[in-house]
Amino acid sequence: MTLATHYAAVTDVYETAWCYQNNGDYQQWLLACVEEVLPSECKTLVDIGCGTANFTSVLQEMAHVQITGVEPSAEMAAKAKEHGVHVEMMDAMSWAAEAMNAGTKQDVIMLKEVRHHIDDPANLYDKLAACLNPGGRILLLTRPDRSNGYPFPATAHATWTAGITLPLRTHVEALEAAGLGVHVREERFSVRMAREEWGRLLRARFWSHLSSLNDSEIDNGFKELDLAEQVEFDDCMIFVIAEHFE
Repeated sequence: MTLATHYAAVTDVYETAWCYQNNGDYQQWLLACVEEVLPSECKTLVDIGCGTANFTSVLQEMAHVQITGVEPSAEMAAKAKEHGVHVEMMDAMSWAAEAMNAGTKQDVIMLKEVRHHIDDPANLYDKLAACLNPGGRILLLTRPDRSNGYPFPATAHATWTAGITLPLRTHVEALEAAGLGVHVREERFSVRMAREEWGRLLRARFWSHLSSLNDSEIDNGFKELDLAEQVEFDDCMIFVIAEHFE
């Protein structure tokens, strides 16, 4: 399954997962975490890989910032527009090249949960850094290199690791090489849900690393986990905050 096919297939399921639910506890927690690291007087934010923009549409209202979404999936982009976010339908590198050539500047460029799609961070971050206002920031929100602690079948742990083509350290070094001051911090959110709900999300392949698994691999792997009636784990979000000083 290609990534385009995957995101087209999960568009409707996407916002039912605990980490993407509108007005859910997780969304409110993450919104507060993001608002805390926005620069003072932040007026513009570009959300690279915005998905359905259900997160940044709320951030737009809460933090009073003008948001532009960048999203290559037509199905996701259509949902983002429904949420009231202006969307430019293209990939990250294309947007960065166009913005750099146009000389447009932004207060924040956010890349939330898209690290696994970035295969040339040095080139991308160099271009994005050129698009920042003085005091502006690139916010890279990502999960760890390994999925230890998440209740995935063994095959899903393997595809998670395989999908991380470049370790987080490489991204941090690329941001530093682009002339940005980088700070890394880790935030955790306790997740609790019914076992069958977790099974539903796995079968729906709500995260892209599950897209390469067939039905048998997911069903058999889920049975082998032998989970309790209530599934509990910590969802770990790593904040890489890269600031443009002048």
